[in-house]
Amino acid sequence: MESDRIQNMIIRKVLDTEDEILLEYLNNLLSAGEADKMYVLTADEKAIITESIADYESGRIISNDEVNARNRGWLKE
Repeated sequence: MESDRIQNMIIRKVLDTEDEILLEYLNNLLSAGEADKMYVLTADEKAIITESIADYESGRIISNDEVNARNRGWLKE
């Protein structure tokens, strides 16, 4: 697929969306290549990180092996 065609498809999708979170994400993603800009976390990303840190500090964690076992069980259902 030609790059100009892909660009036009993306532009149409961006113009059609009302999803502010998606637009913020795309803006951050596309700005990440700029040398003088740092990626800025969204409020949702900050909230998830804060919650994760609190879970870790409170001992609310499970091992990777347990997660994999749960997923295997869930997939068998």
